[in-house]
Amino acid sequence: MSALTIDGSTRLYGIVGDPISQVKTPQLMNAYFQQQGINAVCVPLQVATATFEASLRGIMALGNIAGLVITVPHKIRACALADALSAQARQVGAVNVLRRDAQGAWFGDMFDGAGLVAGLRDNGFTLKGQHVKQLGAGGSGAAVAFALLAAGAASLTLYDPNGEAAQALAARINAQYPQRPARVSTVPAELQGINLLINCSPIGMKPDDGLPAPFADFDPALQVVDIIMQPPETPLIAHARRAGCRATNGRPMIEGQLTAFLRFFDLYAEASPCRH
Repeated sequence: MSALTIDGSTRLYGIVGDPISQVKTPQLMNAYFQQQGINAVCVPLQVATATFEASLRGIMALGNIAGLVITVPHKIRACALADALSAQARQVGAVNVLRRDAQGAWFGDMFDGAGLVAGLRDNGFTLKGQHVKQLGAGGSGAAVAFALLAAGAASLTLYDPNGEAAQALAARINAQYPQRPARVSTVPAELQGINLLINCSPIGMKPDDGLPAPFADFDPALQVVDIIMQPPETPLIAHARRAGCRATNGRPMIEGQLTAFLRFFDLYAEASPCRH
């Protein structure tokens, strides 16, 4: 394994978020670069919401920035900075990766949903036929919702404090999946008839957040996913594990996306995928 070095020819990849301290993508990508002897580095970039567009335009103008990973809370706003979008990104209305082509144009795609589905399947979660309650209808939430239904979920109930966002996402889903409708809930903790609970909101990221809803004790048969990466055990995951539920944080989503990221950035070596 070659040492990771940085010089004037190093290709730069950034991951953009606010906050940024919780991200794990740099560790995974930099381990892969070192393993494969690729002269590239992935660095975390703290970009405030108030200065997002100006900051991103400046970063994207740098000549040795080859690509960007976009995380909370910028995935929807990043769409407007892309010159072209994949069909998946257009469907979801958000991106989590941007790459620059040889002509200098930026192309955006979204892998959150597909990555989570792949990661959950690898970790023994059942998706087909499940009745899902999802908290959060932002960029990641939209990607996850479409991917779950594509994977065969039987129904989807959405909750978001921004009721308009939840209603808009449900309308887009129902236009594509009229036989497996999404509905909007006004009671975040209601779980009657639910097999799979997914938190796609940021609640649980801060030390004093607590649970994303006032949940009672969970049925041990409930599957629980919190896509937050840091802390590794959010209040929701701790609550689920105490009840004996199958539960996971967001690591399967990140690991499920790594190969897609590397292929998107034209960095994937077929013989040596990097999974940590």
